[in-house]
Amino acid sequence: MNCPKVELFMDLSVIIPAFNEEDYVSQCLSSVKNVLGGRDIDYEILLVDNGSCDKTSQIASSFSGVSVFSISRTSVSQARNYGAQKAQGRIFAFIDADVVLKSIWGERIEALCNGCNKLFVTGYQYGVRDEPSWIEKYWFSNLKSNHISGGNLIVSCDAFLKIGGFDPGLKTGEDVDFCSKAKLIPDIEYTTDPSLVCVHLGYPSTVYQFMKRELWHGEGDFRSLRDFRKSKIAKLSLGYGAASLVFFGALAIQEWYLASLIFFVFILSNYVLVCLRFDSWWGKASFFNSFINYLYFISRFFSLFRAVRGRNRVY
Repeated sequence: MNCPKVELFMDLSVIIPAFNEEDYVSQCLSSVKNVLGGRDIDYEILLVDNGSCDKTSQIASSFSGVSVFSISRTSVSQARNYGAQKAQGRIFAFIDADVVLKSIWGERIEALCNGCNKLFVTGYQYGVRDEPSWIEKYWFSNLKSNHISGGNLIVSCDAFLKIGGFDPGLKTGEDVDFCSKAKLIPDIEYTTDPSLVCVHLGYPSTVYQFMKRELWHGEGDFRSLRDFRKSKIAKLSLGYGAASLVFFGALAIQEWYLASLIFFVFILSNYVLVCLRFDSWWGKASFFNSFINYLYFISRFFSLFRAVRGRNRVY
């Protein structure tokens, strides 16, 4: 993978992978143009249509100044890497097609482009929309992450090359893997930046959507024994799955005492885990998040079977 020649460098390349994002891509592109328009930087916008079967490409092509590349369906890692290969910027901004940028994001990017010559990786986690669903309000708005979201990740071209890009073998978790590698390279400055504000429009708003999302996200943790051993989430999900199976098994054979014991121990353990995770020990949020937390780990548990069944899929 090669960066462009120095004489062809622009300040910034905004790289947007997209798969069936006709509901959001217009808002995403409008926000990118709005926050960057009129600033003292040369930039380009590249949208990589990852095998969409809706109107994503047509909508993106209607925007002036947006270069649209259509590729066969593949992993989001490979879609992002493809965009990087086509990019001409000193700095890459990887933005997801269901993300909307805020004006302060543009101010911070302008400062980075005009004052940063070092190798760096930065970005920030997603925010939620102004009128969030109950899942967004209680779960996603309070969830803290120790890595930068792949849909709001900014990296210098040289740092991207030194890291080796996104691992094309990963279906999910490519952003976690990318950030982990960046942290291990002394020459790369890795920081989170709260001023890089964005809103994720694609967060799930129903239980079904939430479980479907986590079922997909969990696949990467079960790709191999090595990946499983590195993932605390995967290990906990097996615990949740095993406890649930024993509980329902006890109900099936009418072992009421055992079922009751498992139920109360499990409820208490789950609540404590939620309180530790969100650093809050009481209130409505803790109640709702206890329920969502169970759905989260059960979905991740079932992703084990999805990973085994789809081990030859690349997306």
